[in-house]
Amino acid sequence: MISDAADMLTAAGLRLAPAGVEWDAVKVERHLGVRAIELIAQPGAVAVDPARHEPMLYFFVPAGSTALWDVPQTTALGADAHVVLPPDHKEGPPGLYWLIPHQHGLTPTDVLRHALEATQ
Repeated sequence: MISDAADMLTAAGLRLAPAGVEWDAVKVERHLGVRAIELIAQPGAVAVDPARHEPMLYFFVPAGSTALWDVPQTTALGADAHVVLPPDHKEGPPGLYWLIPHQHGLTPTDVLRHALEATQ
């Protein structure tokens, strides 16, 4: 589950959560992330930030596993980073939402890496 007792809750129900504690995150443009999801048998939680011209997906992976991350067109968010998370129940637009609900847990880092590399 994607949660953290140290989260900061906003009035809109969004949470600012520290990466690198219970999970790391990998940020990727939606078009690449959706193709990667199709290659993963059991993807973990994925959040969508639609606030940009190209929406971004956030994949959640085990904490500390992105220290040597070097996949092109992606950004690893580990220790010293924070991620804004949608409310637990929000599974559609508008605003931030869960494409794959947080209850699905984490995607194995090597599985995500392989899927993203296969899409490029």
